[in-house]
Amino acid sequence: ELRPLPLAFPVEVAALAETDGMGFDLQPEAEERAAVAAYLGLNGLPGLGFRGTLAPSGGGWALTGRLTARMLQSCVVTLEPVETAVDVAVERIWLPDVVLPEGAEIELGADDDTAPEPLGDDIDLAGPMVDALALEIDPFPRAPGAEHGTRVYAPPGAEPLTEEAARPFAGLADLKARLERGDGSGEDDGGKTN
Repeated sequence: ELRPLPLAFPVEVAALAETDGMGFDLQPEAEERAAVAAYLGLNGLPGLGFRGTLAPSGGGWALTGRLTARMLQSCVVTLEPVETAVDVAVERIWLPDVVLPEGAEIELGADDDTAPEPLGDDIDLAGPMVDALALEIDPFPRAPGAEHGTRVYAPPGAEPLTEEAARPFAGLADLKARLERGDGSGEDDGGKTN
């Protein structure tokens, strides 16, 4: 189920139709940025800007814009805050004759960034802004220098069990090779003995 966006910047299509297009420059306030951060599961969104133009295109409207942001997440290794800078181009197209199937999920390929969307009574600029930001979220953010380490634990007095030693067939390939070479000594005797 889709959750409603936490903010809206609607542009009325009827008013837009009386122009040759328009420019926009959205700079959401701190409260709006906090709502977007919560919506996307970010720790914070200290910066967010979305600017560009809406211009007539093929009987509908095309958006060409640029999204800039600074988003905060927690490092997956150290849990330290990680800030990511975003600066990406955004393109969208709305056409009056596009109909999306009801109840169906639509999968877009790499070449479908600007697949036309249905044109309604208004174009909400918040949608493309939040969508573009969501695509830039790193699912595994890491602080500089943070690496996953290998930790090996064992009870007192016991030899720690490493991942290599835990593999049940780790030594069998070597044993098989020695047996195929001869007497199992590991040295090649020039032929097999039967």
